[in-house]
Amino acid sequence: PLVRHAACAVAAASAVYATTLALSGGSHDVAEDITDFVHSAAAVRASSQSALSFERTRSKHAIALRPADDAAARRFLCASTAYFGADACFVCVQLSRGVRPRLWAGRLAHHAVQFAANGPALAGSSGRAVRPYLMLAYMAEVSTLFLRLRSLLRRAAPERAGLIRATSRLLLASFAVTRLLNFPLCTALIWARRDVLRPAILKLHLAFAAAGITLNAGWFVALLRSASREAGSGRRRVAPASEP
Repeated sequence: PLVRHAACAVAAASAVYATTLALSGGSHDVAEDITDFVHSAAAVRASSQSALSFERTRSKHAIALRPADDAAARRFLCASTAYFGADACFVCVQLSRGVRPRLWAGRLAHHAVQFAANGPALAGSSGRAVRPYLMLAYMAEVSTLFLRLRSLLRRAAPERAGLIRATSRLLLASFAVTRLLNFPLCTALIWARRDVLRPAILKLHLAFAAAGITLNAGWFVALLRSASREAGSGRRRVAPASEP
């Protein structure tokens, strides 16, 4: 069943990519933005559903998923891992052809961290202790929705500077909450499950959490710089009209 879910995820992502590529006149950037937007929307939906079904365990700070929701989380994690794997293959193929896709290094680093995180969660009963905090970590995809939306707005409506700046602010706010704050919370949940996680998985996921926090901090600095440049550009455009 997991193989089927993985194959369906790759097929669906490929269909979205091919369709948007054709409709956008061959723009790979637009196709990437829309395909990733669809994945992020699915991730936020799955993460929200999991968060609503969390149950406290005997351990004071630990959480668990009800059996039906745990099975759904496992299916989603399988599909998402397959999606990231397909994107990693796409980036590698493009690099072998001498083409550097947008943010290729960051994408490969992200996918490597995600593979390390999701691998143990794909197991059956032994992955049940892992899936709750991984599903909570997927709430980070909220910020990706705004990231991709801003990218699409910059191409489709570059004259709507105010709307683009507003989207950038929403991106920064969502990034701060769902990544900068959420990842330390997920790290605490990993530590709370240390008595039930195998030592190798505990070390792997603590390393994954540290890598995620580091990547997020670096990306947030880059987003702040981008927002600052946008604000400066907006002020320069407005200045001549405000002068006597």
